Amino acid sequence: MIKFFFITVFFIFSLHADITNQMLQLYQKGSYSQACALGVQNFKLIQLNEASTSLYAFSCLNADQIDRLSTPIKTLTQSPEARANASYFSLLILQKKLLNQSLYDNYPLKQLKLPVSSHLLSRVFYFYCKNPQTSNPVKEYTDSGNPRQSYKLYTIQVDMIKTFAIDEYYDKILTKHHLYQ
Repeated sequence: MIKFFFITVFFIFSLHADITNQMLQLYQKGSYSQACALGVQNFKLIQLNEASTSLYAFSCLNADQIDRLSTPIKTLTQSPEARANASYFSLLILQKKLLNQSLYDNYPLKQLKLPVSSHLLSRVFYFYCKNPQTSNPVKEYTDSGNPRQSYKLYTIQVDMIKTFAIDEYYDKILTKHHLYQ
């Protein structure tokens, strides 16, 4: 009976290590969506390891799948680094939800004061709060720290879901399109 228990525990740890290695390899290759999907599929196996859970969450974050961050937030509680990651992910979820509400429902955000992170969504949220450009369907912002960097924020519907997109520009050349579903 004890032998069976140790074999089972060894199998679970081996499976966990294999999933974490797969996620890490995908992350390092820039296959963030695949690493995020792998984390979602195997969350029960990785949830007790905060490093694996954070890797899954950062994969989802880099894949612009902000809503998938709510699951790992619940388990990132044991270490100071994990709690900081959970707070960071929570901030981005909140900023995404408030931005969506403001864009569609004209909810005023000008008086709102939230921390700003280096993440694109957080920076554009900050620009929007300072200057919502409510009369423009496409809101355009230039990064004051880097005038060659600019952003366009606009609403979009995907499969009947009201959401928004942010386009990143460098020297007026589109470098990346972000869709936040």
